[in-house]
Amino acid sequence: MDAKRRAVLSITLDTFLEQEIMAVIFLKQFQNLVEEDRSKRKRAVVEALYVLRPRVNIILKSGTEWQIMLDMDDHTFARHFRVSKTRFDVLKGYLQEGGLQSDHSHGLPPLPIAKKVLMFLWYMGNQNCFREISDKFNVSSSSAHRAILQVLTIMSTLGWAFVSWPKGCEKRVSATSFQRNVAMRGSLERLMAATLEYSVHGSEEWTT
Repeated sequence: MDAKRRAVLSITLDTFLEQEIMAVIFLKQFQNLVEEDRSKRKRAVVEALYVLRPRVNIILKSGTEWQIMLDMDDHTFARHFRVSKTRFDVLKGYLQEGGLQSDHSHGLPPLPIAKKVLMFLWYMGNQNCFREISDKFNVSSSSAHRAILQVLTIMSTLGWAFVSWPKGCEKRVSATSFQRNVAMRGSLERLMAATLEYSVHGSEEWTT
């Protein structure tokens, strides 16, 4: 093979190799783009699932460690039991005066007054069944039912502590205020009716 053919062949081979290298580089870049796009899409799906995930309320689980409920801050306590810790203490005091006591039966751990009141408030505030309350407070369903019934029975006799009935002069003030409110409401209703009629029929027809 003469020198001229060898030169042409060398140039052709170099060109082919250069094209092969460029093709490999292009494929590598394309694969990187595909992987990056796939990673972005996966991240977008994860973020979308996180945003669209169902909102579930975290329910406090206490079990044998029910005392941790008494150590909650005021906001958390009120969110779970619908009353402040101060009102809880006041209610517990009234119930104790009304005869609520700790229970001791069948060799089981005693059921403290505070625990009974907490079960009662949880039942009234969250409407859980006795099975769920017994699981939450680590007592039997019958104990939960008995404790809540005890608190309800005493609560029914403590209306005077929670409801303030008006006395003689307060009754007259309340009656006068009620009559004034009724009269004002009647005037407002007549004014609204007239305004409605005016807007429907027009000012000229309404005035005639």
